[in-house]
Amino acid sequence: MLSSILVVAAIGALIFGVKRWQSLPNEKKAGFARKWAMYGAAAVILALVVTGKAHWLMGVLASLLALAGRVSQFAQYAPLFKQFMGEDSGLDSGSRSSKGSIVSNTQAMNKQQAADILGVDVDASIEDVRSAHKRLIQKMHPDRGGSDALAKQINLAKDVLLS
Repeated sequence: MLSSILVVAAIGALIFGVKRWQSLPNEKKAGFARKWAMYGAAAVILALVVTGKAHWLMGVLASLLALAGRVSQFAQYAPLFKQFMGEDSGLDSGSRSSKGSIVSNTQAMNKQQAADILGVDVDASIEDVRSAHKRLIQKMHPDRGGSDALAKQINLAKDVLLS
């Protein structure tokens, strides 16, 4: 019974994936195929674990395999986190509070540091700076689980680039 349900679910997911793949533009198909291949492999291993054909450790490995693809998405924020944690040499002019958070003002951040935080060029247009700020602040806002210090740094970077 459980095997039948898993087979029906797999066929439904396959049909959904093929229809979605066909509707994508050509430049996004490769990434979509890699993501679905990873999730498919994880689903097969999970199905083997659920039906008792594989050890539970295989299920753990499948879960880690599925999560491995997500790690690369956060790699683009590495410079921001390095700077926030004080590993970047550019933070020498800022001071640290007793909790270790960065306390700075507009004089402590130069245009290059601000551009690195927002992920734009130093001579980026006002629209580029605003869109990069909006994209980052939506992800790092304290109301959405981000930290106050990161939001302050993102806002400060926007102010420095727009001044």
